[in-house]
Amino acid sequence: MRSIILFVLSFMILPAFAQGINEVKVPSEIKDVTVFLTGGEIHRTANVKLKKGRNKLIFTRISTVADHKSAQFNADKKFNLVSISAEVDYLTFIENNPRIKTIQDSIQVLNDKATDLMNESSAYQEEKQLLLKNNQIKGANENLSVDELKSMAEYYRTRMMALNKTLTKYEKDIQEINNQKYRYQNQLSELNYQETIKSNQIIVIVDSEIEQTIKADLKYIVSNCGWQANYDLSAADVKGKINLKYKAKVYNNTGNDWNDVNLTLSTSDPNLTATAPVMNPWYLTYESMSTQNDYSQDKSGYIVPQKNEFKQYYQNAQAPDINSNLSGLLFGNDQTFNWENNNNANLNGTRMNPRMNFTTIEVSELSTEFEIDHPYTIPSDSKPYLVEVTDNELDATFSHKAVPKIDKDAFLLANIVGWEKLDLVPGPTNVYFADTYVGQSYINTRNVGDTLRLSFGRDNRIMITRKKLEEFSDKKVIGNNRKDTYMYEISIRNNREIPVTIDLFDQIPISQDSDISVTVDETSAAQYNETTGKLMWKVSLAPSEVKSYKLGFTIKYPKDKKIEVRKYRSVAAPNFF
Repeated sequence: MRSIILFVLSFMILPAFAQGINEVKVPSEIKDVTVFLTGGEIHRTANVKLKKGRNKLIFTRISTVADHKSAQFNADKKFNLVSISAEVDYLTFIENNPRIKTIQDSIQVLNDKATDLMNESSAYQEEKQLLLKNNQIKGANENLSVDELKSMAEYYRTRMMALNKTLTKYEKDIQEINNQKYRYQNQLSELNYQETIKSNQIIVIVDSEIEQTIKADLKYIVSNCGWQANYDLSAADVKGKINLKYKAKVYNNTGNDWNDVNLTLSTSDPNLTATAPVMNPWYLTYESMSTQNDYSQDKSGYIVPQKNEFKQYYQNAQAPDINSNLSGLLFGNDQTFNWENNNNANLNGTRMNPRMNFTTIEVSELSTEFEIDHPYTIPSDSKPYLVEVTDNELDATFSHKAVPKIDKDAFLLANIVGWEKLDLVPGPTNVYFADTYVGQSYINTRNVGDTLRLSFGRDNRIMITRKKLEEFSDKKVIGNNRKDTYMYEISIRNNREIPVTIDLFDQIPISQDSDISVTVDETSAAQYNETTGKLMWKVSLAPSEVKSYKLGFTIKYPKDKKIEVRKYRSVAAPNFF
């Protein structure tokens, strides 16, 4: 009897205990987002009314790429945290995105219209087949009168023409509906919609000693978002200041829009282990500088921005040789990551947007955070959105380089100092000079030193001419030898309002045959390297100043031989037959 009473009492207590749990659906808002290079931390806030006792708080509209194990719950008042868990909600996403619901409804309406049109078209097709099969009014052994034949032919022709026109119109109408459906499907893809998309719920169970309203804070880590550093490097003139605009391209593919959120960009790793680090020996070696045939860097170490689109290096592609570039800017051929063969899947098995590509970069061991001054809105559409980070003025020294034998223009070179204090992350750089786009390059902070060396392209304010002085040039035969004398004059004019310094280069030919001798006649006090034949003048020009330099040499060789004094280059040209 006693056991029966206890059994009945247990059934009476359980419903009472269940009724004592206060279940609340919490419509929280995303206020702050810390975006890592890959991944992010979401900070949601909400005001929640707790009852005395146990409360079950259901935070809805949570991203499906959220790591519920990383969830942290806090509040501004006293409470006792019991547990944090997660559940999948398959219904919320469509309800929370009216644009997707509208597009889906439109597609359904078009499907219904297309079905009706195909049914009607099918009925006309049956009538056409019936007409084709029954085109004989009388039997084969009976003859038709002229009037009967004429009437049958007219009916057959008229009805068949009407049927064909009707069927053609149905085909056009159905095709137009399919075109509209295609556009709507593309719009769904633009909204990053998938048929299996769903939403998560994070469930927090807390105990409260009193009835109270708390300001709840929920933080958790998400994937499918990140940022890439992006820079604008510009110089208004050659007076020694460079403007560096530090920007970031931020993308959000989490399923939740970030509306007017406070952004923080971080170089931290959201998946850091809790294990204390172990310090290994630190060995110093010389870096191996492999030779790289890279058209974007000249032999003096200055990086030449290219006007073709910057080529990204993708994950699983052949990585560029970053050791080959002392100045920290990279170009090279890439091999695009094959999304088709990899089924658009990341390491977690989540289907990824094919527009997103990934690369591996190296950042400082000490993490850096950038708090963005103004709120930003980043929709969940996987598109990159530009965020302003900082704006800095850097000191720079400018010089010019000219090789008039090859190119008549002078090239402006900049040595930029102070950039290493800005916590830069490797990324593409747009280069401008005097409000003119020069090209795009890439800052690789791993290899650049305290000076960033960059070419700003041609300077059309420096006028250079190189001409052959015919009166001092001569070709004659002496015995069995030919003797050719060449004399050139180089003139430089500074059309800028400030003094400039120019490294001017030319060369003397070098003999590689014992029968050929080269005599240097004139160098105008240039620095002459006998091994390479290179001539260099360090030219300082005041505004509007003109300076001239001469170089001359004599070549002696057997008269029955021919030598090539001029160099030629290959170019494409039209060929008319």
